[in-house]
Amino acid sequence: MARVTVTRLIRAPQREVWAVISDFQNAGQWNKAWTRIELTSSQTHGVGTTFRAHTDTSDAFDFEVCEWAAPERISFCPVRQEDEPTYAITLDSHDFRFRPTEENETLVDLTAHATARGIRGRVIGMFIWPGHQREGLKQALESVAAIFEGEPADPELQAGPDSLTE
Repeated sequence: MARVTVTRLIRAPQREVWAVISDFQNAGQWNKAWTRIELTSSQTHGVGTTFRAHTDTSDAFDFEVCEWAAPERISFCPVRQEDEPTYAITLDSHDFRFRPTEENETLVDLTAHATARGIRGRVIGMFIWPGHQREGLKQALESVAAIFEGEPADPELQAGPDSLTE
């Protein structure tokens, strides 16, 4: 399994950061790749909630909330169709962890998990996918920070420690 984690300090209380991330219909404000979000379940929060994220390239991706522990952790897992092709590397989930600080701010860990298949998948999972994912995760956390802090600062200076494990 490939995994990439990026950590960012958000200058807002844990519950406020949680409220932004768990508000699926407005997820486009922190995930700039998503131009439109539609709920696809009658449920609007908690494990089992499903939504479709549309992109500016007319792609649409379905997700299900696969973990919900308010206000500490939330995970989104792609919904796979039975006839969906198998790829060399496949995203398994995006996990957010929210840790309050003594200064009433929040450390957010955003982790992408993926499954690599075959030699090609292992090579992609070790050398290509991590860098691509890391940049996307940093952008998402910078957008969350900007909601609370105004204009985003230089991501290289603001991003916390990140890690890569396989």
